[in-house]
This record gives sequence, structure tokens and C-alpha cells, in this order.
Amino acid sequence: MSHHPAPPGAPRRHARPLAALLAAPLLAALLAPAAHAAEDDAEYPDEDAGLDQTVAPDEENVDGQAILDIGHVDIGPRFVDGEWRVQGRDDSQTPPVWRALTDVAVQVVDAAVQQAPDSQDFAFLDAEPGSELYVIPQTQHPEVVWLGWNTQDPEVMEQVNRGVTLTLHGVEGPGHLAVFLQNGDLGAPEVLWDGDEAGPQELWVDLNTHTHANWVFTEPGIYVVDFEITADLITGETVTDRAPLRFAVGEGTEVADAFAAPTPEATGTPPAAEEPADTGAASDEDDQGSSLPAVLLVVGAAAIALAAAGATVAARGRRARRIAAASHGQNDSDTADTSNASNASNAGDASGGSGS
Repeated sequence: MSHHPAPPGAPRRHARPLAALLAAPLLAALLAPAAHAAEDDAEYPDEDAGLDQTVAPDEENVDGQAILDIGHVDIGPRFVDGEWRVQGRDDSQTPPVWRALTDVAVQVVDAAVQQAPDSQDFAFLDAEPGSELYVIPQTQHPEVVWLGWNTQDPEVMEQVNRGVTLTLHGVEGPGHLAVFLQNGDLGAPEVLWDGDEAGPQELWVDLNTHTHANWVFTEPGIYVVDFEITADLITGETVTDRAPLRFAVGEGTEVADAFAAPTPEATGTPPAAEEPADTGAASDEDDQGSSLPAVLLVVGAAAIALAAAGATVAARGRRARRIAAASHGQNDSDTADTSNASNASNAGDASGGSGS
């Protein structure tokens, strides 16, 4: 098994509670452990050589839309013109080529249909027992695309510190998507990604890892999976890229619709939540609640204006009183000077009169 646990402090997925037995005889063949891939290759010699692969440093990056409905495909990181990118390694041709994930549509043909098992171990599939499921199996099937992921690009292994985080941010589609691993001892499945879970779901992947899992779709139609791959480089820099992986599930689904489906913006950060639309049908209580701040604002502004006007009037009153007081003081001084002069004159006259 090439799936490795996360290092200390790294996010990881947890297995579901252990059940007694795998009650899924119709799934047992295709949901077998990936470790048996080499045995399948003996039966289907024209298929990929299992999980034991080497990625060459000179594998080409190609442009143009591609429908991948058979053969081996891996999601993985690669440096393209020096930039960290999420890509798909298309091993359905020789030599293998790398494609931008936005150029890829994975078609899940009707040969992938199986019946949902009647077991609580598979309750996470959100499927009625016996209902049809579209399964990209963990072990390669000759008529169904074989989808996995790898961290084996030589430049990635040279520049990345220990491993990468593969994050599923969300799934858009008509049904439910679950991705899980099945151990060889008939233990409970280990759920890696559940399309019903809210928020990002992170999976740690060591360097030089090549893994395949079961991808199960409950309904035919178009699915868009929002993937992101993040890593810390040995230089200390963190790199990330985010891109959609499109699926056309069922042969009655037009693959062209998959390419036309809306895709998340590949920004490396989750999309911001949209503001709720104003329908104009808010309740009276909402109207009162929304208008109260405006009323308080108007009342507050009026109070401030009145206070300012009062302060101005008071200041003007104080200034008028100071001017009046100063004028009154000056008049008192002038009166006192006049009185003193008159008294002095009278005193002089009195002195002169007494001396004569």
C-alpha cells in the first residue's frame, strides 16, 4: 500500500469504525486492494504496469482538451516553467504526457456500474443497497479509466520538503462522491474524501508516492471536484495551486458539458462566501432592525449639532460679557481719574484760599 500516514502535526484523514466483514460480494472484485494491481496486469498485459512506476524528468507537457475514459491517469504536482502546478499525468499513451487539469475531462463509462452493498460499513456512500453506483476502482479494470495520484516528478522530489497536502475543497454534481481505500484484510474502508462534508478535506502524501483509490459516484452526470496541492519547499517557501477536475459520469452524459461546467477560481485559497441577495421581501422586524441604526445616527448627528450651536452661543455670551466688563472697568477708571483730578483741584483751591 503506497498510502502513508501524515507526519506529526500534519492533517490526516481517519478511517471509519472497524466492521466485522465486507458485505459487498459485487464490489469485492473491483474494490480490492491496490497492492494486487500487478496480478491484474498479468491478466491484462496491455494495461499499466501497476503501482511500481518511474516518472521520467523529460516527460512532455501538452496543451489541448483531452477526454480520458480508459487507461492510467494520475493527479500530481509539477513545476511548469518554474511554476508549481496541479496536473494530470496521462499514461494512456507512450510515452506518458502531463496535461493541465483544466484541460482534462474524466469519462466514467457504463462498464463501471456496480450495485451498492448492503452494509453499514458503506453507509458513507449515501446509496440505497442494490442501487447502481459508478465506480472507478482502486484496482485497475481493463474497460474503466484508472485514476490515482503521484508525487514522483523528479523536480518535485528534489525541491519539496517531505511531502505535499492534497486538499478537496468541494464537489459540484447531481449525486454524491466518495473516495476511499479498501484494505486487503476485508477491514472497513478508509474514507479519504466525502463529498457531503463541509469545508476543506486534507490528505498528506509523502514524496515518491503512487496511490489509487475507489472513486464512487451515486448518480450519472457532470461532477466538478475542486482540488488544491500545497507543499513546503526545502528553501522554506510554500507553494500551492488549485484547479478543477471534471468528470462526465455515464455514457449518456455529454463530455462537452463537463468542459463547459463552471470551475472554481484557482487562487490557492477557498472562494469567499457570496453575500446573500436582497430579495426585497424582508419582514417588518428586519426593516425595523435595519432602520434603527440610521435613526440613531440622525438623532446623534442632531444632538451633536445642537451641542455645537449651544457651545457657540455660550462662547459668544462669554465674549460679550468680557467685552462689557472690560468696557465697564475702563469707565470706572476714567471716572476715578476724573474724580481724583477734581478732588486735587478742589484741594489746591482750598489750600490757596487759606493761604491768602
